[in-house]
Amino acid sequence: MQKERDDYWKPIVADLKRECDVFKNEWKSKEKKCKAERNVLTLERDTFKAERNVFKMERDVLQTERDALKAERDVLKTQRDALKAERIVC
Repeated sequence: MQKERDDYWKPIVADLKRECDVFKNEWKSKEKKCKAERNVLTLERDTFKAERNVFKMERDVLQTERDALKAERDVLKTQRDALKAERIVC
């Protein structure tokens, strides 16, 4: 009687174990795929941030150059105004 029960349940248990193994393998595969996609997105994000930082540095350099040119312009305006004042006095 016990042997008959064992013979009945053994194939069922074996099938369930196989299904469980298949599910685990599929799950691990999907998990690895998701991790790989996440790594790609992380790399893209990091690349974007690096490019953004380069643009920010270039912007800062251009702003500094602009400020220097404005200061030079102001000096020239002051010199021009001084020369105009000298002409008026003379």
